[in-house]
Amino acid sequence: MPLTAQVVMRKGVPTLLINGKPTPPLMVFVNLMGEKPEAGLSTIRRAAQAGIHLVSFVVHAFPWNPPHEPPDYRPYEEQIEAILKENPRALLLPRFGLSYVPEWWAKQHPEEMMLYDNGERGYVSMASRIWRQEATERLRLLVQHLESRYGDHIFGYHPCGQNTAEWFYDRVWEGLLPSFETPMRHAFRRYLRDPNATVPSPEERKARGIGVFLNPATQQRLVQFWRFQQEVMVEPLEAFARIIKEETAGRKLVVLFYGYTFELSGLPGGPAVSGHLALQRLLKCKDVDILCSPISYFDREAGGAGGFMAPVDSVQLHGKLWLNEDDTRTYLSKPEDNFGRAETLAHTLAVHQRNFAHIAARGSACWWMDLMGAGWLDSTEIWENLAGLYKLYEKMLPNRHPYQPQVAVVVDEASLYHLAYGNAVTLPLLSQMRYELYRIGAPLGFYLLSDVCAGAAGHARMYLMLNAFAPTEPQRRALKDLLRKGKMVVWFYAPGFIRGSSASAGHITNLTGIQVVQKEEIRSGIARTEPAAVLEKAGVNLEGQEEFGTREPLSPGFVVRDASAHTLATFIESGDVAAAIKRTGEGWSVYLGTLRAGIHLLRALAEKAGVHLYSGHALPVVSAGNGIVSLHGTQQSTQETYISLPDVATVFEPIAGEVVEQNVRSVGRRIEKGQTRLIQLLRGGLR
Repeated sequence: MPLTAQVVMRKGVPTLLINGKPTPPLMVFVNLMGEKPEAGLSTIRRAAQAGIHLVSFVVHAFPWNPPHEPPDYRPYEEQIEAILKENPRALLLPRFGLSYVPEWWAKQHPEEMMLYDNGERGYVSMASRIWRQEATERLRLLVQHLESRYGDHIFGYHPCGQNTAEWFYDRVWEGLLPSFETPMRHAFRRYLRDPNATVPSPEERKARGIGVFLNPATQQRLVQFWRFQQEVMVEPLEAFARIIKEETAGRKLVVLFYGYTFELSGLPGGPAVSGHLALQRLLKCKDVDILCSPISYFDREAGGAGGFMAPVDSVQLHGKLWLNEDDTRTYLSKPEDNFGRAETLAHTLAVHQRNFAHIAARGSACWWMDLMGAGWLDSTEIWENLAGLYKLYEKMLPNRHPYQPQVAVVVDEASLYHLAYGNAVTLPLLSQMRYELYRIGAPLGFYLLSDVCAGAAGHARMYLMLNAFAPTEPQRRALKDLLRKGKMVVWFYAPGFIRGSSASAGHITNLTGIQVVQKEEIRSGIARTEPAAVLEKAGVNLEGQEEFGTREPLSPGFVVRDASAHTLATFIESGDVAAAIKRTGEGWSVYLGTLRAGIHLLRALAEKAGVHLYSGHALPVVSAGNGIVSLHGTQQSTQETYISLPDVATVFEPIAGEVVEQNVRSVGRRIEKGQTRLIQLLRGGLR
């Protein structure tokens, strides 16, 4: 019987099935073309001994042969044969690039190549109809060939392209603007159904509007262009996925990099230049099974959060499996490899455990990766640790349930089209604030606004609306309903500011229920919380005072002028009210006019909302769900951290393999910076 791989919803959790059997979606990635091929082969053997037979591998040479020459599939065959020699049971996920056309093709089709604002050419245009047609034809032939020879060993395909093979526009990290080439101009005309339309010039793309926002009355064409830039990226991905499904009769998985809303908010031009803001559309594509990204390169070191790049819980809600690429630079990597390198064996094991807890709690996936093929994973101790994590996931499989965190972090793709060029808003608000969010002591869910407004994440008690700047009218009604249902909604900066063709602080007041007025500029965005005695009157318990925000000016700026709201914080320089809380309906509306929030203020608000906090004041990174709780130390500590449990439970430490407490509501553990404490909660006796 041919190998069949599927992702299906089981008990409300996306579940990987191999030949109908639930399988832990934990894999190893090897680069046999890297620095030490023999280390890659050793890693395959070590993974097999740990029970891990799912292997992702990269082939840099896509068979893009000149006309009248047969395609060369030898690079694929050689790697597959080498992997199967080390592990005959291996099931394979080939990874290959589709947007890297050979030099002869680029010379033959110069107008089909990307054109930047500096006049340079780049990779092939995502809008090129010639490339799309030829790429799908060649992909079809590749899949046919590999299925005919290795179909019993291939469980999926991972087409890649553009910047670092992750399907965002190349060179945007350098601050270049793409998409001036002929295919893109023609595609934009078709998109608008306007034969005379032109793509915005560099000057138009970088023009300011109402401060950091585009003017909805005069810059609507630019808003449309940014939306178009995302969809033209996704269109060929949908086509590639369809080809793979057709050629495998739906028996193999399609894996794609996409949806880095948080991470790419740090781009110099902001996330709208990325092409990654059409996740809502891609989630509707029935041919895509797994979406993935690396673990965030921000705050990933030992003692950091190791956070997600994307709204991963929306991905899972749509029946797709989210996969974290765990490319931790282990202690076996070179000191200059950077990116949060784990400097010791102990830190390596702890970081792998922290990252595992993030995915296991919500039932998502990962591959452990030796990106450079340099032997990063070629260690007995590393694989003893990973083998234990694999066995834990395996034990969790039969009894999983949907991940339902009490804190929902909400991001809106469409609102990001309305921001002017730059990252003054998105870098602190969507990228950097993950630092504070991961340290509040509670597990987090990351969702698209569209899903929350459609009724998902109703289990949450506190909603952090990071950038709901331009919700639709139905979304505005749904957001107000959250307050009527007794939820706490924390609004950041300019919620609802844009409404149709107008932008007004009155729209913010209408949405939040808190009177807000607009200022042309606030010279410094740093705020300080009120004294504890003042906050206590609002039912917010915060010891001491806390400063938060950004030092740069806010333009436009917004301040609270509402006598019926309780002040939480004021802007230090101006004395204006920066944050306030107000009873609205049955819930609590909290407005913050800043671009970041304080950890302790967020904790205090979560506590008021009835969120269960697993930790005290040591600020560990918490993951919890499906019977596991993980705390990763972010600070040096000489005292025990008490892990507060939501219910009475028996506490089992899976790494040590022993019961440490029975029938308790809390457990004390000393957690050093960079150390992970992973426990499993057993109810109803030992099992």
